[in-house]
Amino acid sequence: MDTLNPAIVDIGPEGLSLSCTATGTQLGLDEPEERFQGPLAIQAELVRQEGPITVTGTLEGTAIRQCVRCLTDYSDPLFVTLYAEYLPQAGVATKPAPVEQGRKGSRRAAEPVEPDEEAAEEDEVYLYQGDHLDLVPMVREQVILAAPMRPLCREECLGLCPQCGQNLNERRCGCPPEQGPSPFRVLRGRQSKGGNA
Repeated sequence: MDTLNPAIVDIGPEGLSLSCTATGTQLGLDEPEERFQGPLAIQAELVRQEGPITVTGTLEGTAIRQCVRCLTDYSDPLFVTLYAEYLPQAGVATKPAPVEQGRKGSRRAAEPVEPDEEAAEEDEVYLYQGDHLDLVPMVREQVILAAPMRPLCREECLGLCPQCGQNLNERRCGCPPEQGPSPFRVLRGRQSKGGNA
């Protein structure tokens, strides 16, 4: 993926626009739960200022997910907003100190507001070495973070019958409704014993 590995010298004052498609495998998304329908479209803008290189953009595609209730696969439209800041590897040793100083209220003439902003967004800070940026790890991480914790094919999914395993979205089964233990069963038992005594 040469497009997602741009040369730093190509990021001029006006920035650099990137547009490409990538498969899940090219992004390192090859776990069983990370499946996609077709390639993923990536648009990114890179801006280089005195400090970090800022990357903003979007990723669009279709993920194939498994519903946690009925266990069927379904298509889930994917739209991920990308944001990251890249700092040179050599500058890492000095970066945490300004962030802490900014939190404690000390003032720095060069950047009075940015330390707090950096502290709030330190999860989006990535490091680079050499003369190229590797955007693939950042894109992969953003796609993983965008995945739902409990994927559902639809909000009103009925799930599977706990007795026979029939997908209740397709048809009802003949199993009797499951009677769970009542939390009041113990109280009823105590009441009947107390009434007889």
